[in-house]
Amino acid sequence: MTSGIQAKVAEIAASSGGVFGVAARSLHTGEEVFLNPDEPFNAASVIKIAIMVEVFRQAEEGLLRLETRLRLAETDKVGGSGVLQVLSPGIELPIIDLVRLMIVVSDNTASNLLMDMVGADRVNQTMRDLGFPGIVVRRKFMTVPVARPVPNSITPRDVTGLLEKIAREQVVSAWACRQMVGIMKQQQYNDLIPALLPVPGDEDELLAGEMPRLEVAHKTGSVSRVRHDAGIVYVPGRDYVVTILTKELPRPRDGEDAIRRISLEIYRHFAGA
Repeated sequence: MTSGIQAKVAEIAASSGGVFGVAARSLHTGEEVFLNPDEPFNAASVIKIAIMVEVFRQAEEGLLRLETRLRLAETDKVGGSGVLQVLSPGIELPIIDLVRLMIVVSDNTASNLLMDMVGADRVNQTMRDLGFPGIVVRRKFMTVPVARPVPNSITPRDVTGLLEKIAREQVVSAWACRQMVGIMKQQQYNDLIPALLPVPGDEDELLAGEMPRLEVAHKTGSVSRVRHDAGIVYVPGRDYVVTILTKELPRPRDGEDAIRRISLEIYRHFAGA
């Protein structure tokens, strides 16, 4: 059964060119779907999940308070995704709001502020302690010139493993995991893993008091010729985690389309739809 879905995933990946890595796992049966699961990929913004984990770990240990406000300086601002780069210097934001900005709109300035605070070495140590040495932070986002040209890196298997531990409330604390999932559910870039899934696009489609039939807690990533998405897909009784990574895409739009199609096939397989 698994061989059928893996063949479909491989066929879709091959049709768009580039290199794909996929790791999906049912949170109920443990069934797995893999394609190049241990291949290293440029992490892009998916690495921000690991930074979020470290922020909550240090908060849990009393090394920082999520309510503490950090002041934004003009020199903190970097380009790319996010909104802090266009806001007035001198504003102060709680650490927890910087985490939300880092995940929900992939704010690079917020991410760098958090990395400076928690330390890249501590992020990497925590990933190793959790059993995910393939998740490695090497440098901040959008800094010029790039001090360390080797990119941050991830593997499909390790990202899926980290998401599974978060889903099972096995990272930092149950409270921290619930907070992290809640933040990832607010993701505003929903054009990859969730795009073809039956997620209500408008709350008016739900009856009063009705819960969504499907929710996705996820994080995207994008740099030149690279498109990623990784998340926890909540389907009543059939939840699963999935990571879809790419590199060397000749046509990024085709890669995005392939991610959407792979996501749909995995959903059909695990959710029985």
